[in-house]
Amino acid sequence: MARTPTTRWATKAAVAVAAAALLGSTLVACGGANNGDAVATSGVLKVYNDNPQWKDGFIAAGDEIKKTTGFSFDPVALPTTENYTQTVLQSLNTNKAGDIIKWWSGKNLEGLAATGKLQDLTSVWDAAVKQGQISDALRPYYSYQNKVFAVPFVQSYWVMFYSKTAYKKVGLDGPPKTWTELETAAAKLAAAGYKTCTGQSEGWTPFVPFQMFLGATSTDTYTKLINNETTFEDPAIKTAMTTWKKWIDNGWMSAPDTKTFDCAAAMKAGKIGMQPQGTWGNGLFKSAGLTDADYGAFLIPSAVDGQAPGVFLEGGALAVPAKAPHKDGALKALSAWLTVPVQTIWSEKATGDSSPNPGVVVNDPVIKGIAEQVKALKPVVLNRYYESLPPKLVASSTATLGGFMVDPKTLDQTLSDLTEQAKNEWAAWDKNPSIG
Repeated sequence: MARTPTTRWATKAAVAVAAAALLGSTLVACGGANNGDAVATSGVLKVYNDNPQWKDGFIAAGDEIKKTTGFSFDPVALPTTENYTQTVLQSLNTNKAGDIIKWWSGKNLEGLAATGKLQDLTSVWDAAVKQGQISDALRPYYSYQNKVFAVPFVQSYWVMFYSKTAYKKVGLDGPPKTWTELETAAAKLAAAGYKTCTGQSEGWTPFVPFQMFLGATSTDTYTKLINNETTFEDPAIKTAMTTWKKWIDNGWMSAPDTKTFDCAAAMKAGKIGMQPQGTWGNGLFKSAGLTDADYGAFLIPSAVDGQAPGVFLEGGALAVPAKAPHKDGALKALSAWLTVPVQTIWSEKATGDSSPNPGVVVNDPVIKGIAEQVKALKPVVLNRYYESLPPKLVASSTATLGGFMVDPKTLDQTLSDLTEQAKNEWAAWDKNPSIG
């Protein structure tokens, strides 16, 4: 969506203020101790992130890490992804970068690693694999030029959360097993005042319904798209977008300006019946006051009979800036991050989700239910859209998809614009993947 000059100026001003605040907090915390911490055996590490809802989880995980490393966490969060991204990119050019930064895996991480401003974490990764704390199958999503530059932040499947209360009120017995049943549920819920919750006000979220509808339409086409082997004007993509348009036109979906992080509270208030969301959002529903009797989650079925469902996986990333003020401490902390005690706390206190460490036992019934569905249905596992394309293409395409959510009549023009953006951004990426 195009921005006016005033909007662009306001955004830049907001980013500048945010950057000053974030960098300022680091200056206060580090004082004169930014000459390296070769002799430091304890301290507080600044953890930059865009997840203020997990502040307590970060602190609790840091307290556990401190027991074995001497270093705890002080999370510093910016609430919007756009401001956070720009602020981190600015900070990496200084010697006042955070000690640990939350980022994204896949091409987003490759682009940041290509700047040369991240610390090589290959030894940390190899040690975790040797100790059985992580599957080495994840290595490609955290590597650039055969070196590892981050460790997983979360392990989340993107699923459909639903209100059991709303389902019962409209006469639905349980989660849909087919696409037809899913659309029947969406229609019945909307008729009773319960919307399917998606929005574009946070900037990054418009890709969520796009990946949902395309994943249900054709997992093969999605795979080709993220490998630059087809265009956004592929017939299967147009079919998926047409289905999305139908959901919007039929009034099944929430207003475009809906905020993703308001959906759980809206479900509690009886306004939302379903929401496509990563399982890391499980804790949001509990924080909103919903119990396991009030809500559940299911894998989104395929729209094609006989086709295995697709499920999107998100890992996120924790990385260490090359100029981190307390680099040695940060490396020790990330070595401890993937251990069972820390991951158990992170799963229970923050995300309510599963862990990349297979030794972590998850007792949450919603997450256990998803794990059982994955085992039974054997879905095609797909890397989340946000991490699968060149970062600048992710940014431009999500903005364009956000415009489509406001005016779905622009379907053909949207596909044409996305195709042109992809052509330009893939060419730029192939030439130079650096995003810093």
